Amino acid sequence: MSAIPPKSWRGILTRVAAVAAAAGIGGAAFAGPASADWWTPRYVALGDSYVSGVGAGDYEDTTCYRSANAYPVLAAEAVGAQLSFDACSGARVEDVVAEQLGNLTWRTREVTIGVGGNDAGFSTVLGACAGTDTALCQAAIANAQSIITDSLPAELDDLYTRVENRSPWADVTVVGNPRLFSGATCSGSLAITPDEQALLNETADLLADTTASVAADHGFEFADVRDAFVGHEVCTSDPWILGYTGTLESFHANAAGQAAYAEVVTPYLEDC
Repeated sequence: MSAIPPKSWRGILTRVAAVAAAAGIGGAAFAGPASADWWTPRYVALGDSYVSGVGAGDYEDTTCYRSANAYPVLAAEAVGAQLSFDACSGARVEDVVAEQLGNLTWRTREVTIGVGGNDAGFSTVLGACAGTDTALCQAAIANAQSIITDSLPAELDDLYTRVENRSPWADVTVVGNPRLFSGATCSGSLAITPDEQALLNETADLLADTTASVAADHGFEFADVRDAFVGHEVCTSDPWILGYTGTLESFHANAAGQAAYAEVVTPYLEDC
């Protein structure tokens, strides 16, 4: 007999619940007296500062900088999902594994994951590319690309496997990051030249494509936001990405950018 895929089981469970309701059987008959909200959608958002909403303001804390304007909050509200918001600013893959998986259970129905930029050292690369030392910038970019190609896939594979094992019935969506630059320069672009911006965008594409490939190996969806941000990069007339601000918000999505993220991600959650 072939195995029944997780989504099929979810359909069976939903039909069982409907039959039980028609027969007047309470939810306690299935999961005990503490399960009145058993069928409430459960959505867990994992990842780094692009997930927590750094740059979007209205933070609930100054450790993880989780924003009320972050896309997991907006997407959860849009689909009526109960959100466990576990993403944290500065997180690398190993931090997600060590600190963010605790709220994943067999009852989790949706998971989004956005992580990898810190592993590649994007903030360090941007610092190296600020100013006029093109050779330093190119070396930093080459190092980041090496990490993305050589070591990041195995780390993501381990993370995705752990998520699968903890929440076998969940639909998992991996969320990518936008390209930061349009080729324009302004006070917020830190004198990063158009040629350097192109190399940085190529590195962002490499990260997105690598992450999407590992996600596909696990049967996960990939929510690609790159097209949505075209025309809204740093130094454009309507930027959804902040330039250099002198704070940790530099080169992160603002509130409008997080809303754009939510528009891309929400359709992946609509079967909550």
